[in-house]
Amino acid sequence: MIEKKFRLKKAEVEYLLKKGEEERSKLFIIRFKQSEEANSQYATVISRKISIKAVERNKIKRHIFESIRTATQPTSSLKIVLIPKKQIMKATFEEIQEDIMSILKKLS
Repeated sequence: MIEKKFRLKKAEVEYLLKKGEEERSKLFIIRFKQSEEANSQYATVISRKISIKAVERNKIKRHIFESIRTATQPTSSLKIVLIPKKQIMKATFEEIQEDIMSILKKLS
């Protein structure tokens, strides 16, 4: 799990889902917006359409947050919501990590 200062609050997530800019990658739909905060903040929204089992959704969430945590790329101050696509169920941890690294490079 990432530190609390790097996580988005529920109200910010809802705002980004409605009014944030959108990018797409192989495994994610990304909603983001520039921030005045010193650090980038992240959240992930995983639908039950991805998997009915909460255990699988939580595993995906852990993989996503671990990839963000280990990403050493200094990014500009952004608020980012990652929405996984259905293909993420078949992806390995390394593929998720590569996709998140390419997303962060593209956005910074």
